[in-house]
Amino acid sequence: MLRKERKASKMKNILGSSESFWSSDTIPDPSGSNIPLVRTDRSSIYNTRTLHRVSFTTDIPYFHRIDKYNEEKVCEYERKASELTLPVLYNLKKLLLRVFPILRWVPRYRVKRWFIGDLLSGISVGLLTIPLSLAFAVCGGQPPINGLYTSLVTTVLYCLLGTAKHLSYGASAFTGLLIAKSISHSETQEPDSDSDCSLTCLRERRVITLTFVSGIVLISMGIFRLSFLRTYISKPVLNGFKAGTALHLLAILLNLVLGLDPPIHHGPLSLVYSCKVTIENINQTHTASVITGLATLAFLIPFKVINSLYSRHLIPVEFIAIVASIWLSVWLELENSHNLRLINNYPFHLPRPILPSFSLISSVAADAFAVALVTFAVSISLGRENSKKHNQSYHPHQETIVLGLCDLLLSFLGTFAASGVCEQTVVQEKTWGQTQAAGLVAASLCLTALLCADSLLPLVPKAVLGAIVISNLGSYFEFFGKYCFACKENKYEFVAGMMTFAAVCVLDIDIGLGVGVAVSILLTLHRLQRPSYAILGHVPNTENYTDLSIEKTAKEVVGIKIIKTFDSIYYGNVDVFLSWIKLKVNCYLQSGRSLGSDEELYSEEDKYHMLLESTQFLALDEHALRRLNHTKLYRHQISKQTADVHTVILDCGSVSFVDDEGVNALIYLSEQYLSTGVGFILASCSSAVLKSLQEHGYFTSTSQSFAFSSIHDAVLFALQQTAGRNQSPQGSEYVPETICETLTECDAVKTKADTNNCTSTELCQVERGETASHQKTGLKAKNLRIIEYETTL
Repeated sequence: MLRKERKASKMKNILGSSESFWSSDTIPDPSGSNIPLVRTDRSSIYNTRTLHRVSFTTDIPYFHRIDKYNEEKVCEYERKASELTLPVLYNLKKLLLRVFPILRWVPRYRVKRWFIGDLLSGISVGLLTIPLSLAFAVCGGQPPINGLYTSLVTTVLYCLLGTAKHLSYGASAFTGLLIAKSISHSETQEPDSDSDCSLTCLRERRVITLTFVSGIVLISMGIFRLSFLRTYISKPVLNGFKAGTALHLLAILLNLVLGLDPPIHHGPLSLVYSCKVTIENINQTHTASVITGLATLAFLIPFKVINSLYSRHLIPVEFIAIVASIWLSVWLELENSHNLRLINNYPFHLPRPILPSFSLISSVAADAFAVALVTFAVSISLGRENSKKHNQSYHPHQETIVLGLCDLLLSFLGTFAASGVCEQTVVQEKTWGQTQAAGLVAASLCLTALLCADSLLPLVPKAVLGAIVISNLGSYFEFFGKYCFACKENKYEFVAGMMTFAAVCVLDIDIGLGVGVAVSILLTLHRLQRPSYAILGHVPNTENYTDLSIEKTAKEVVGIKIIKTFDSIYYGNVDVFLSWIKLKVNCYLQSGRSLGSDEELYSEEDKYHMLLESTQFLALDEHALRRLNHTKLYRHQISKQTADVHTVILDCGSVSFVDDEGVNALIYLSEQYLSTGVGFILASCSSAVLKSLQEHGYFTSTSQSFAFSSIHDAVLFALQQTAGRNQSPQGSEYVPETICETLTECDAVKTKADTNNCTSTELCQVERGETASHQKTGLKAKNLRIIEYETTL
């Protein structure tokens, strides 16, 4: 209360305490005029001398030394004050929030609503991360503990810097397989005689250098804003890549299940060579490994089906399989009694930090670029897909830099590159995960597994790890169920996916992805250069115009040909655009008015084999043409309508831009049609298209260049123009009732205008209270559209 009283007294000192002052509706101004009071519910005033704000809840007068307070002014004042007084701290805060997203979502974290979900999701993801990290490391020829170490480090770092809330980052099958193929290069190289580096040391340095260069490439892509390249990696290409990679993984994992240890091949036909080596060594199959692998698959697959049906309560079958295999190995002594192959031949200590070998950069540059490209494609695709599904913000440039930082840190810690993991991301999304805190819970479980690595992990059979990865390959073959059977619906997606899949299987993983991206870009260019068009008709009792092949009730307006283009008009498709327009419209023009010569319109096999002039157009019906001998006519050359086309309307509603060659093509069409007495009108042009047309001189090129805001306006104008030339449709020809009513109304207005000795346009302007003149290119009156365009005739 005391605080309010002090504010009230301070207000009275500023404004005065006279009762008459508050009761009056105006206050005197020093200039002599009366200023009305400003009545607000809640406001504040500023004393211009002390810059002190006083809040109150009463009516405030406005005079020359006191400003009215509102929320917008306060926000603007605070923004300017922060920029003027502390610009460094203000920009530093923005930079920290952008670089460290954890500072943004931790203060807003809702413990009661999100903690339980993040805890359960983190436990589920962590129990899946442990077996998958071990398996992916073994597939990549790395020590299993390196897989856990990679998942631990990258998960913690991504929780600090990452923006996707459901993306799980760690050891991946894609990077593991690429690294395994890169290691196969070093096996053919002899270590230097001058150095004491063994073959194992050379492999380790090669992997670390490859990871380092991959991180540099990803950071460079993020800094130079190259994340837009993800738009050229379509979903069919990515699914085809996953399916092809799954076959490469299956060839390696079958060797683990069979107890074989053949070399990993690299380059074209590597999948064929891997299968050939496996078949040649099939007689060396280890019985205990086969039984263990098949038993693990028989245990995992039914529970995988159950988890797909009850996605909110997942059973950690992979972790149960690992624990059960360790217990059976200890209890039954499978290694000694049945010679079961375990992963105890790998070192189980943490990798020592080491610097990359810069002398190997030139030899691993190609493989590192392939790893960076695959990491970028898979991780960014997973992050964007999940963020879009949950309506969350996602910053691909920040994500690309984070991926590079993770690889850089992993290279200095002595382990291999990481990527987004599809299986873990799906589990985190399905098990109520809300924020990146679920990743911290999963990282704590990985840390617990690392602490127990020396005593328990060496007892895991290799066949069990191979069976775990095989059971998770089903999601990689989503491509076949989604696109192979949808070939008739979208042949372009089918071709892109199948070409990527074939390239990955035949050539290799890295080359196959590049081929898939190239095929996707070529198909996109092909679709842009082959745009689709449609002939539109009027829907009865409406002002709508739709495709005649889709809407059966739609009918063409007599004498008017309405064409819709579904793509932009630019240099890449302008030739196809002109050819299609000529081909579809010329057969409906009046006799002797065909656009262009036969040499331009038809190929050699489509010419008429009759003794007629090349410029003469056949207007005979189909029955009469059949009685002619030695005549070769196609359907598009037969005029099935007796009416002549006097106007061509081009619907540009789907045109996003028009370049210089596109405008020149439109000018060419307009001039050619006008020379034959046919009108050419544009309709439904966007503001960007109208601006391009105006800048390139479309409206000044000819005396009659028209652009209307809708198709219906253009049709009304065309019919009004025809009526003015006494060429009104007769007989049973179709004219929409709404258009007839509008024309009748136009005639009535015209008669009224003649009575008042003024034009129809002036009469419309007077009735609507307008005096400004209208331009000829499409200003619209709602009920009397045609009258405004009369002055353009």
